[in-house]
Amino acid sequence: MKKIRLASLCFVICVGLMFPPESNSDIVLEYLVKDAGVSETTTRLVIVKDGEIMVKAAGGGRNLDFLYRHAPESIVIVDHHKRTLMTVDEQQVARINQQAQYVLPLLQLLGEQIAGLSPDQRLKWQKLLGDGIPLDMLARSADPAEPTRLVPAGGREAAGIHCRTMQVIQGETPIAEVCLADAAAMKIPEKDYATIRALFDFSDRLAAGSRGLARGLGLAVPDITAGEVPGIPVEFVGLSGTDNRSMTLHRIDTSAVSPELMQIPGDYRTVPLTLRP
Repeated sequence: MKKIRLASLCFVICVGLMFPPESNSDIVLEYLVKDAGVSETTTRLVIVKDGEIMVKAAGGGRNLDFLYRHAPESIVIVDHHKRTLMTVDEQQVARINQQAQYVLPLLQLLGEQIAGLSPDQRLKWQKLLGDGIPLDMLARSADPAEPTRLVPAGGREAAGIHCRTMQVIQGETPIAEVCLADAAAMKIPEKDYATIRALFDFSDRLAAGSRGLARGLGLAVPDITAGEVPGIPVEFVGLSGTDNRSMTLHRIDTSAVSPELMQIPGDYRTVPLTLRP
């Protein structure tokens, strides 16, 4: 889960509407995902059916899927490589935060110590600890958090759809650009639009509940507030330098979706959400 990069997190920072009524319509949004400097593209599917959403290839590869369920509200992370199922909900995030309250001061102190090491010393410590504990990430936890804001950048067309462009600015640096469209522009049913917006709203609450923990681990969770980014991403471009992935809507399919696409494997092992990677 820690390898999910900024392009995947565009679904986390887009937040908005209240929960939808029961939806009987189906819709598939197909996105093309591409890394800068790489000719090959991968496909990411967002499948909406009966008030649930299955995101195929959510982590950038083919081994990670997300299933959003409205009742009870949760996200199931399906790891096909490890053959595991991990459920993430607000109670789980609150439990992790409670466990971490005793660890965070230690991580901050460790981050301050690491930040003072010379490059040679840091390299030696990294070799001793291995790749499972990235020192650069812990060192960032000692730096003051830079605020994140959205800056409107006008309207345009992307994938043949009129959308509103928003830049994501962290401090003074643009880290991403997203173009958002509403249901009318995308010609999708309002119920499906509301279901996707419910996922954004839920993801936003999960992000808000984990910002303190993420900061202690040297990770930056954008502090975008609900209602700032109405719409569904039609195009997304990472500008951070460390993540220059782009994601563009390729097609919209409103034909009936097979229930099998929404199912999760019954023989996978259920694992809890933990602090460990």
